[in-house]
Amino acid sequence: MTEAQPDTDLAVLERALQRADLLDQALMQALDAENYRPFDQSDRISTSVAAASLAIEHGRAMRVLVAEGMLTAALSLLRVQHEALVRAVWLLYAASDLAISKLTAPLSKDAEAAANRLPMMADMLKQLDDKPQATVPLIALRAFKDNNAPALNSFVHGGIHALTRSRSGYPVPLLIAALRNGNGLMLMAVMMLAILAGRQPLVHAVSQLQASFSADLPPPMPTTEPPAGASSSALASNDPV
Repeated sequence: MTEAQPDTDLAVLERALQRADLLDQALMQALDAENYRPFDQSDRISTSVAAASLAIEHGRAMRVLVAEGMLTAALSLLRVQHEALVRAVWLLYAASDLAISKLTAPLSKDAEAAANRLPMMADMLKQLDDKPQATVPLIALRAFKDNNAPALNSFVHGGIHALTRSRSGYPVPLLIAALRNGNGLMLMAVMMLAILAGRQPLVHAVSQLQASFSADLPPPMPTTEPPAGASSSALASNDPV
């Protein structure tokens, strides 16, 4: 259960949810989602498309859960959304052909065991380090992890954040920050789909929305790595969730 919030706070949260829905609609229009086609049908492109699409699905599910007041589950999905997006970027830019073959094999116990030995979050990010074409998304994805991983892991595993918030409630500013983070991840996932389509007009149209919805997104993404100890990301808010 969550503590009762003033009507003004509830109105602010409702507007934030409405803006997130509007951003989603604008992103789908920019992507020309109804007619979307990836650049080719290769396993590398197809698996990256699938992972980016998962990130979009998780982002939408998070908003539904926030609207329904299931807030611990909602915030847990931020971690899942982020991991799916990292996987999408890694699959396109850094995964070996062998790794991709393990993820495209028919589902079986042996295939599951092989896929479970693939790189986890930290290793995927590390493998992206020497991929210049992944520099911009990598900065944002790593900053999101650095700022938010401890709290999100706690929500996923029933830790102190989850238990404390279930007793005392979720402040609306925390929920707004979570929605902005989800919006940022959503925008990046759609940008990945635009890149995977190989169509520059789609990339440009998606990019334009970052300015149009700036108030609904985390701070602008840096173009270089921030100094050690600094907190700067297009995805992670100044107040981690």
